[in-house]
Amino acid sequence: MTAPRVSVVVPVFNAGPYLDEALRSVARQTYRDFEVVVVDDGSTDAHTGSLLEGWAREPGVTVHRTPNRGPALARNLGIERARGAYVLPLDADDYLAPAFLAKTVPLLDGDPRLGVVYTWVGLVGNHHGVWRTGGFSLTELLSRCTIHVCSLYRRELWAAVGGYDPQFVESCEDWDFWLGAAARGWEGRCVPEVLAYYRRSPTSRELNARSPDASARLMRSLVAKHRVLYEQHLEEAMAGMYQRLSAAGVTLERIYHHPAIRIALRLRALLQRAPAA
Repeated sequence: MTAPRVSVVVPVFNAGPYLDEALRSVARQTYRDFEVVVVDDGSTDAHTGSLLEGWAREPGVTVHRTPNRGPALARNLGIERARGAYVLPLDADDYLAPAFLAKTVPLLDGDPRLGVVYTWVGLVGNHHGVWRTGGFSLTELLSRCTIHVCSLYRRELWAAVGGYDPQFVESCEDWDFWLGAAARGWEGRCVPEVLAYYRRSPTSRELNARSPDASARLMRSLVAKHRVLYEQHLEEAMAGMYQRLSAAGVTLERIYHHPAIRIALRLRALLQRAPAA
């Protein structure tokens, strides 16, 4: 069989409520030279199992099952079983715009220097807005994860980095992966359109990873693994982190000083002082 150009790799763990939307968004792609490789990472809910039984009968879709070991190893397994020259990881609770592959594949086809093509990201579920993803330079990636996990890249890039690192179980396996790619000289390019959608749900890993203890632990692990890079680019990394922190503080001040917020705070203060009936 002729290998497809793109392998869409979907790790799944108890994603029943959202999995069908994710896979349907792949089926609606206007670019058609792709396969779908689903890795069921030890799901225990019946809904996920029944959905995968149906999708496994669809042409171009393969389903692999493994004990629960985390998304890094699930993605690695999917890529090992994939046949495409390009890889697109898609989390089971996210989804794509129909033109995602049509807008990204030609860029990799046309420029052998490019390793990664990514897009802006729509935020759905328990957050909203647009994530205008950043650059793919090493110095930018040392201070923050600038692009989403759902980005198209060459299979050789995955092999060069050594795959996703399973030590990052809680989160940041994609940040670590992109940092490893940039450190090896791979280049990235952004398509400035919302072509991927990132869902935050009550069961998202990100919620626990954003807690102060977890985020500090993850950052320590990232710095420990890439210590030489952080030492070589310490000033740029620290400047980028401080710049982001300052920007967040300015945004919070603007929200706090908005007339509607000020009125709401005054009303709350008045209600708190009002005597009980």
